[in-house]
Amino acid sequence: MAEIIRANEMGFCMGVRRAVQIMEDEATPERPIASAGEIVHNPHVVEQLERAGVRQLPGPDEVEGDFGAITAQRLGNSRVAITAHGVGERVMRDLEEAGLDIVDTTCPVVTRAQRFAQKFVREGWHVLIFGDPGHKEVRGIIGWALDARGRSRMTVVERADLDHLRQVIETFPGGFPSKIGVMAQTTHKMEDCARFVANLMLLQRAANFEMHVVNTLCHATTGQQAAAAELAHDVDVMVVVGGRKSANTRHLREVCEAEGTKTYQVESAEELEATWFADAERIGLTAGASTPDRSIDEVEGRLAALAAAL
Repeated sequence: MAEIIRANEMGFCMGVRRAVQIMEDEATPERPIASAGEIVHNPHVVEQLERAGVRQLPGPDEVEGDFGAITAQRLGNSRVAITAHGVGERVMRDLEEAGLDIVDTTCPVVTRAQRFAQKFVREGWHVLIFGDPGHKEVRGIIGWALDARGRSRMTVVERADLDHLRQVIETFPGGFPSKIGVMAQTTHKMEDCARFVANLMLLQRAANFEMHVVNTLCHATTGQQAAAAELAHDVDVMVVVGGRKSANTRHLREVCEAEGTKTYQVESAEELEATWFADAERIGLTAGASTPDRSIDEVEGRLAALAAAL
């Protein structure tokens, strides 16, 4: 029978656990809560909160016009919750001006990144953020990097390779800035961020150029990635549990695959297939930062049943 081994660090991070706890504590039949967009990138957590009385409304990127006024029309006597991914400064102001009661569950690590973006712009730096331009967290951070005239002073860079960075520099509107603040999406991999900074320095080595780098990575996420890589090195198959939309879960899968280990990502125990583990003696298990303990336990139980039947 195959041995099933859990990663030393896995599952709910502080930011997600905090957001879920706040919403569960605050939601009551008399004063329900509606979240501004998807609460976290995990369908099981969304269902859990819906049962607790937290309904989901369209987020800022899904609404055209005054987000505060439109949200106020939809809410009635409900309160609006800012999700763990956070929102931009203008969105927060629109909600306040609409007179809404706001429950802010933004992850403190994301709030820190937002404040760095705001500080950079106020001090005259252009901000480069290494991240996914479509990710809710990054969209929110962009909203804190506006100058006094409301213009964005942030550029999102998706890849760390030399060719892509060279293209970013050479095609930058008005020429590449001489003062650059560098940060990253909090769920990105440490190794990729280090390569991003190193390649940027290499390409700009002859330029009259200042660069201020801040580490905005989530320590819990980087710890989970390190634990997953260590475990993947010692097992035959890895299983990563987490939502398909979850960036940190996807990065965990990539970390395991980089170790040369056959890796499968699932949202629930029902997705596991016995054929994946036919020749495995050691099966590793890890989970994304938005994956609840219940989902991990169910996957582990199903793995044990499959391993016993092989």
